[in-house]
Amino acid sequence: MKRRDLLKGLAIAPFSERLRPDEQRQTSNTPPAGMRSDLSDVKTDPDWVLQVRGEMPVTREVAYLQTASFGPSPVRVVSRVRELMEHQLKGPAVPVSARQLQEAEDDCRPLVARFLGARQEEVTLAHNTTEGLNIVLWSMDWKPGDEIILSNQEHPALLIPSYNLLSRFKVNYRRASIDLNEDVVASVLKQVSPRTRLVAISHVSRRSGRVIPARELASALHSRGIRLLLDGAQAAGNIRFRFDDLGADYYSLCGHKWLLGPKGTAALLIRKDLLEKTPVSYTGAHSQKSYDEEGHLEWHPDGRRFEYGTRAQFNFGGFAEALRWLESIGTDEIFDRIQRLSLQAGMVIRSSKKFELASPLSDSERSGIVVVRLPAGSSGEEVFQKLAQLDRIVVSPLEDPRNLRISLHFFNTWKEFETLMSRLDHYC
Repeated sequence: MKRRDLLKGLAIAPFSERLRPDEQRQTSNTPPAGMRSDLSDVKTDPDWVLQVRGEMPVTREVAYLQTASFGPSPVRVVSRVRELMEHQLKGPAVPVSARQLQEAEDDCRPLVARFLGARQEEVTLAHNTTEGLNIVLWSMDWKPGDEIILSNQEHPALLIPSYNLLSRFKVNYRRASIDLNEDVVASVLKQVSPRTRLVAISHVSRRSGRVIPARELASALHSRGIRLLLDGAQAAGNIRFRFDDLGADYYSLCGHKWLLGPKGTAALLIRKDLLEKTPVSYTGAHSQKSYDEEGHLEWHPDGRRFEYGTRAQFNFGGFAEALRWLESIGTDEIFDRIQRLSLQAGMVIRSSKKFELASPLSDSERSGIVVVRLPAGSSGEEVFQKLAQLDRIVVSPLEDPRNLRISLHFFNTWKEFETLMSRLDHYC
């Protein structure tokens, strides 16, 4: 059974009914030396967490520990999408509907900018992270023998376009290791050559949850005249950062994972000083500030120049609503809770005699993605299926057949993690 089909087929009995009193694990409250020790709100859920869980129906149905794949949306996002979709499908040309839809889309850009520490003019609304990556990759005037550097843990969103560059333009790709304990900057620079045009790499690894040192990497690359494109699919809404602090030239992200927005929503951030130096490749109606029938064209002066064609504006209205909701909760509370949950979970796994931790624990490299390595002979895919079908716990298997990825977002509870570890202990 495919993972998506399995998730769709889950019954909707409340998850709380699945928890058994005997499913408890002994855990250590002592963090490693040099790490934050304030874990007071991890095992006892604060009122604000209980409140937000009340706005997320999925938390009453399953233990949702798979936000790194697709994030669940709160009721208000679902309601906003439904409301706007009715406008767009029922009478999109009716002036009042057209105005509401356009306002919903336009409201999204300043919210993205504010949440991610960017300028509004640097924001392009896209449909997925892959689209943003392609906008950048196809803006470059590639020559045969040019090189792009990726990491050894990239999603097909970056791998497949890179293979396409090789196939069409003979652009070579190199891979730098971002494995645990690897010096990422040194690893990337080792791959740099006089033909390197771009480094495209994940800000947070989907396979380990490791946060790469983006600022240091950007500085090292810029001193060599090389631009940096970050895949932020696993970072936006997961870790605290500001685009204007990172030093990256380009940043592509999606709205449907840690930001809890609808599928079909994303954003690309392009440094303001690079807008004019990033040629438009994909274009059409709405990319332009003005044009005429004689071939004259003026682009929008901001990120809208990369947006074109008919769009599902109701989705962007839902994305905006998700960002408003996250802001209303408080970004400090959100990111602090993610960090505390992942630290405590990592320590539990690390202290286990049966399981191994395949994620970093340090404050600078830790994210809400915690990867547990199962004992020899165990299958992550088989355990994933059992957890979903029998225990209503949703995690994600990875390329390594013994690894399971656990996504700990602010709405998750320590009870959910404890129950997961108990069931893993049973199945392994």
